[in-house]
Amino acid sequence: MAAYTWPTSLPQTPLLGGFAESLNISTLRTPMDNGPAKTRRRSALPTPIQCSFAMTSAQVVTLEDFVKNTLFGVRRFNFTHPRLNTSVEARIVPGSDGKYYDLTPLGGDMWHVSLAMEILP
Repeated sequence: MAAYTWPTSLPQTPLLGGFAESLNISTLRTPMDNGPAKTRRRSALPTPIQCSFAMTSAQVVTLEDFVKNTLFGVRRFNFTHPRLNTSVEARIVPGSDGKYYDLTPLGGDMWHVSLAMEILP
């Protein structure tokens, strides 16, 4: 397992409305002269998930510190999978623009935080 863990001071379960999960399996498909194409598994791929959380301003500071100073933006960490409720290794995946998460104000001291992760095989 990873040496780091999602901070306990942060929400442990993402919002249902902001959760999405995809299944990736790397396969190689080879067409045949006759009959159906042959397929074989190449390797295990990470499973991408999209998570949204409602966080206080203090929790956003904790998240920023965790991403910048603990993970350095690249390290893996232990995270409780929202659907399976089991501990998995994950990484936060930056978007194509380099952003690790998006913040949207909810009002008062609350923020909507959206980020992409990948569950590692």
